[in-house]
Amino acid sequence: MLLCHRGASISAHPRSPEVTPLRPSISIREVELDRDFPAVIGLYRAHDWSHANDPERLRTAVRCSSYSVVAVEDGVIVGFARAMSDEAFAVYIADILVAPSRQREGIGRGLTEAIQAHYPLATFHHQVLIAERGVEGFYRRLGMTPVSAFGLTAFIRTGSG
Repeated sequence: MLLCHRGASISAHPRSPEVTPLRPSISIREVELDRDFPAVIGLYRAHDWSHANDPERLRTAVRCSSYSVVAVEDGVIVGFARAMSDEAFAVYIADILVAPSRQREGIGRGLTEAIQAHYPLATFHHQVLIAERGVEGFYRRLGMTPVSAFGLTAFIRTGSG
């Protein structure tokens, strides 16, 4: 059995509020895994992400993430995001998903801003993510900069080639 090392005692920053307002009908809150997982995996399926092909592995990934949030409207989960952190310097924003029919409504922005607020740059050295081509403008509007602007490059090693 895989155990995750998560605990309030290692947190080096203040916790964000339980519910972050987005617009009157939508709120952002931390994931409650047992209650929220069916909707979360539904978002991965809606985007045809391979993560959904192995539900137990995805459940482990969400459970072991440092911080996971959902966007909820009228009791329905319309978005999900998760991050991993060393709780001191670095934050990796792993996934940001919004229901396809609800995109371009500010939900992805709200989810990302909730993670950014939870890991403030005053405490954390950097917030990093890897994004698909074509969405650079979205992340730039959230104050993020391509690593190439810092004279850096990014590398990835995957099991798929």
